[in-house]
Amino acid sequence: MNNAPQKNLLEQQVELTRLVLDHREGMQQHLISRVLPHLGEPERTAVEELVEFLDEEDSITPDLAYNLDTVLAEIRMEIAAGTTAEQVAIPRAQLIGCAEAFDTCKSVTPAAEVLQAALPAVEQLYQAVRNALNFAEAVKLSLRMFDEG
Repeated sequence: MNNAPQKNLLEQQVELTRLVLDHREGMQQHLISRVLPHLGEPERTAVEELVEFLDEEDSITPDLAYNLDTVLAEIRMEIAAGTTAEQVAIPRAQLIGCAEAFDTCKSVTPAAEVLQAALPAVEQLYQAVRNALNFAEAVKLSLRMFDEG
């Protein structure tokens, strides 16, 4: 059996794991300082559970992906709740070919702005975890095909 493909698979898995570790580094502090203070009480629970999970578990599991996905949903909902859109009439002097037109002005609360800035780091960790899990699952299924074939 040729060891080159196995080494290649191992190298790929190590690289995916390294990416998770890179994105995971400092995530607890990121969540505690940049996310938790800007969430309402109900939304805080998911983030606190993720912080606890990151403290207790160092493996890459579907539970980690699930917790990250839940936190992402909570952050996005809080951003949406802190964002308002208002229709503002465009002055008639600026209109060409129509009697009236409107522009949309969005305003974002300071908390929603902070959460928008904090969101990409959590998204990157989630994507790295999903990529690692998907790769591991693909390898597992491939090995099972060889065993059954």
